[in-house]
Amino acid sequence: MRSRQCNKEWGADRIGIRLSPVGTFQNVDNGPNEEADALYLIEALGKRGIAYLHMSEPDWAGGEPYSDAFREKVRACFHGPIIGAGAYTPEKAEDLIEKGLIDAVAFGRDYIANPDLVARLQRKAELNPQRPESFYGGGAEGYTDYPTL
Repeated sequence: MRSRQCNKEWGADRIGIRLSPVGTFQNVDNGPNEEADALYLIEALGKRGIAYLHMSEPDWAGGEPYSDAFREKVRACFHGPIIGAGAYTPEKAEDLIEKGLIDAVAFGRDYIANPDLVARLQRKAELNPQRPESFYGGGAEGYTDYPTL
């Protein structure tokens, strides 16, 4: 379904889009004009009035994180809320939020490894190490056996 139809059916203010706009993943890149193409797409989504932009960075899989210069360009062409995702630490999240380059952060894998993540972040407590081999499959191991505070 195309975005116009989604907007018509549910309203753009109820739709968020998650993108990985620039970077290489598994030896596949986004072409020679990846930044310009990404900014064009992000600006077009902003014009449609979507509720938020959720940007997944390639650093979660060993790629380079987005530069502040790229984030500033994204902020200039998308005026709604921007959620960051990737290899975020609490410090990186706070820094980028304070700079106004993102509005929120999604801590996916850290949440799996830390069912009490909010309390740990509030108390500046150490996070449990992630065990990716137990994510997303199998039994309860990896979902219910991480220690809490």
